[in-house]
Amino acid sequence: MGLLTPESFEPWLGRKVRVATLPEPVEITLARITRHSPLRGIDVREPFSLFFEAPFEAYLIDATYSLDCGRGGPHEILLTQLQPRDGHRVYEAVFS
Repeated sequence: MGLLTPESFEPWLGRKVRVATLPEPVEITLARITRHSPLRGIDVREPFSLFFEAPFEAYLIDATYSLDCGRGGPHEILLTQLQPRDGHRVYEAVFS
């Protein structure tokens, strides 16, 4: 399988994604895909970020999780929690 691209995740935009956690899975919503500028043309793929939103009680530590989203998934994706806002949590996954 090739590298994941923003297009790999576009069908999941606005949809819930299942995160494999214990004791039971957690669902988070793919809220936004942001494309980034390449760094001096050395990137193998177009850099991008995925932003997920979750209820405030869906606390995930910064770690790699198996997410059931994108083509050919599930995918092992590193999630980092950003500042919570408006009563929900926000997580980012960066691809470069």
